[in-house]
Amino acid sequence: MGKRKPKKSGKESTRTTTTQKIDLISNLPDFLLFHILSFLPTRCAMATSVLARRWRHLWKDLLVLDLDNSEESPYYLSGGRDRFIAFVDSVFAQRTASHVEKLRLTCEIPIDKRKSSKTWFRSVVGPHLKELYLDLSLHHNKGYGRVKLPVKVLTSTSLESLVLRGRMYLAVYEGFGWVRLPSLKNLELDLDCVDPNYVICSCRALENLKLTLREAFPTKSWETAELHMPRTLKRLTLIQADTEEDLNDIQELAINTPLLEYLSITLWARCLQVSISDDYPNMVEAHLDIDQDQEQVGWVLELFKALRQTKLLDLKLSTMECLLRASPFELPEFSRLVNLELEIPYFDSGFMIELLHNCNMLQVLTLHNREKVSTLELEEPNYWKLPMKDPDCVISHLKIFEFKGYQDSADEHAFAAYLLERGPILETMKIHAEPSLGRKYKKRIHKELSRVPRSSKTCQLKVIT
Repeated sequence: MGKRKPKKSGKESTRTTTTQKIDLISNLPDFLLFHILSFLPTRCAMATSVLARRWRHLWKDLLVLDLDNSEESPYYLSGGRDRFIAFVDSVFAQRTASHVEKLRLTCEIPIDKRKSSKTWFRSVVGPHLKELYLDLSLHHNKGYGRVKLPVKVLTSTSLESLVLRGRMYLAVYEGFGWVRLPSLKNLELDLDCVDPNYVICSCRALENLKLTLREAFPTKSWETAELHMPRTLKRLTLIQADTEEDLNDIQELAINTPLLEYLSITLWARCLQVSISDDYPNMVEAHLDIDQDQEQVGWVLELFKALRQTKLLDLKLSTMECLLRASPFELPEFSRLVNLELEIPYFDSGFMIELLHNCNMLQVLTLHNREKVSTLELEEPNYWKLPMKDPDCVISHLKIFEFKGYQDSADEHAFAAYLLERGPILETMKIHAEPSLGRKYKKRIHKELSRVPRSSKTCQLKVIT
């Protein structure tokens, strides 16, 4: 009989299993390891060099660099800006890859280290660069300055995604010519001294644009306050930053983008002349937070009508006030609308019923009443009138109704009760009672609505303060 092999101890067995797992990963081909490491911040990718001999130099051949030293980053390097600059310098000095395809760089550059940034740009900008994310500022004793962005970035034929944030300026001078970014599909600009049209007009293939407007314009670098959106856009986000200084008037805003699928506008600068598409047939989601003077509310109304094909519509308080200030108009028919979110200055059941009649496919309705609660106890008029015909969405599609800022007015109560009585497929009604009403009043609201007979046997009623 042969001798039995001695059994391995628990620790030895665990060690063998762990070693096998490490070997399984290490035995993967290089291209898979590069793909895995490309999702890690560069500091983490470098740390894998201690795992085994095979991993020692892998990170040096990565084509993706993620160098983020913002305070929000979990990999923030404490010890001053100079330490991070030295770290980035060492990364570029040790790399053996011939080029970079993706770079994310977020940091503050000391004024005496400007040469380092120039070296980084020379190493990165080239015919293979596809994605570039820069959030940079120049730091000196008097505060912050701006980092000069190389002209080559704006003439890259390979660049597909460009994000510019922080304090940077473009090297624009008379006679330079147009920016050339023929392959760019994604562009995000959050700079305070750049004419966005200068960049946008050259992007013939642009599909996604996110533009943040800061400080007053026109400025020396932006002599005409005009915004012309490329017709190729599928997603547009236009944001006016919340700064102490108001923006000057926008002389012309053009959103002739018939392919648009997503639209988000946050804007209160006056737009003197606006041109929009008559229709956005591909629209899926639209968010509007627009405030305009009485003279300019007309274009807000036209945009509202043009969004009749969207599936989700979110109108903030300022936008609703613009629509209510406009001359009387016929509500468009939202034939594909599934989700509607409205912030309203006051509740009007007549308007809501009329709107629901024009939203035949609506499944989710969210209202937020922003009206201030009066401290005076006045006799409240009842505006509720039972509709002669139930809206199609109420009896066939509406599943979720949420009411924020509910003040339990007679009109509000009657509307909520109507949906409970006539909504056979209603699944959830969530009422957020105005906090000033108190808990006792909340119980009263719940008790009164619970007494209403429900058309849907599965509808859940929730009252929240």
